[in-house]
Amino acid sequence: MIKLCLSLTLGCALLALTGCADPPKVLQGKVVSYDAAAALMVVEDELPGNARVELGTAGAEFGAEPAAGDLVRVAYRERDGKAQAHRVMNLTRQAELGGSPSH
Repeated sequence: MIKLCLSLTLGCALLALTGCADPPKVLQGKVVSYDAAAALMVVEDELPGNARVELGTAGAEFGAEPAAGDLVRVAYRERDGKAQAHRVMNLTRQAELGGSPSH
């Protein structure tokens, strides 16, 4: 019984720690450039200041492939000082397919 309680306590602790993992950051803005071969995309943030963010895109999930000028929303994480995209939603192409970009 003690082993069962200890196992349950340890399991709950691990689940709690896993749930506290750092969530991805989200960036929305205009694509400045996208190089599929180099797996790099530069996005100009739509927030005031309009910072340009370079994102690695290797292994990222894409909706429609982005092109310069498209509005995108990117979920990414920073690792070793570099931004790595995990998901890229192309809001411009979504609108062309009959969806509507949500801001």
